[in-house]
Amino acid sequence: MIAYDTDQHFEAVCRILSDCRGAENAITLDVLTFQAGLPHRRITEQLIEQRLGDFPFILVAGGAGYYIPTDADEINRYVHNLHSRHRRMQLREQTVIRKARAAGYIYDGDRFANPPSAQGELFA
Repeated sequence: MIAYDTDQHFEAVCRILSDCRGAENAITLDVLTFQAGLPHRRITEQLIEQRLGDFPFILVAGGAGYYIPTDADEINRYVHNLHSRHRRMQLREQTVIRKARAAGYIYDGDRFANPPSAQGELFA
């Protein structure tokens, strides 16, 4: 839990975001951090992540920052973006697992273990 996740800071972030309706009115994390009086953008990010379900409105993020979507198209774009990012991450994960196994690392479906030592290394 972060030190600045207080109701006061959440209310400040909520109040500021309530004016950010539509992608054209998105607010960057740096500006939101400054306006909410938080000391660092990472703290603002953590507050948003941890309290996302507590906002009284739909909150999405795009390249321009955080905003409240004003129509279904904005929601659809955001959800599509999430799906695309999720799929790319799955593909990266599958590639790393496949290559690590091919390199001899032992995978139990959850974690990797180092490959067994080659017999030749014992006598080198």
